[in-house]
Amino acid sequence: MPFRTLSSYVCAFGVVLGAMSSAGVSAADNQTAAQNAAPESADISVPKEAGRYYVGLRGGLSLMGMDDTATVSGTAESSQDPDVNGYFGLDFGYYTPEGRSRVYYSYERHESDSDFKNSGLSYPNIANLNLLATDYFFLHGQDFSPYVGLHFGYASVKSDSDYRGDYSVSGFIFGLQTGLAWRVSTDITLEAGFRHSMLPSKLQNWQGQDEQGNSVQFQSQQRGVSSLFLAANYRY
Repeated sequence: MPFRTLSSYVCAFGVVLGAMSSAGVSAADNQTAAQNAAPESADISVPKEAGRYYVGLRGGLSLMGMDDTATVSGTAESSQDPDVNGYFGLDFGYYTPEGRSRVYYSYERHESDSDFKNSGLSYPNIANLNLLATDYFFLHGQDFSPYVGLHFGYASVKSDSDYRGDYSVSGFIFGLQTGLAWRVSTDITLEAGFRHSMLPSKLQNWQGQDEQGNSVQFQSQQRGVSSLFLAANYRY
């Protein structure tokens, strides 16, 4: 083998060894840099959302359960089944850190008519609910989060008739609610849900007078109110 050829092979072999050595050193340096950077990356954490107050509006459809009887000239008649009516409500409360749960005050106003088909008598019933409630969110870190909760408070129910007489009853109430919350943004949440409350069930006897001047004996009793609602909440 000529000397020049051998020298060429030796030079080429040296170049290859040098490249491999440089690549090994570079890889080792990269690995060392990655190891040094790993602890710093591990220390980086996303701050958790603090607890926040909120205000909200709710509204929807409600159904009041009632038992009403009117006695005119010795003939007793029960009212027809109540219709579904619209209602509105206001909320003010506090979301716990990360939005896991909330506690709040809720005001609701419901209305339903007592109609007597045969006698033609009719009058509205108005229920005002003042509630303290709490809810738990199952997927609090997600955009959509189902929840369940309970509430208790104080309610007053009264009639607003034109028969020279009315009734009024008030007392302690309790109930449950469930729904689905959609976190639209960091500040705004929309909800759809269902709530049921047990109203004061004390039987009320009261006296009125129809348009012909006949004396009417009324008996009124409430069972509860169920509602389907949509709500919008603003956190601040």
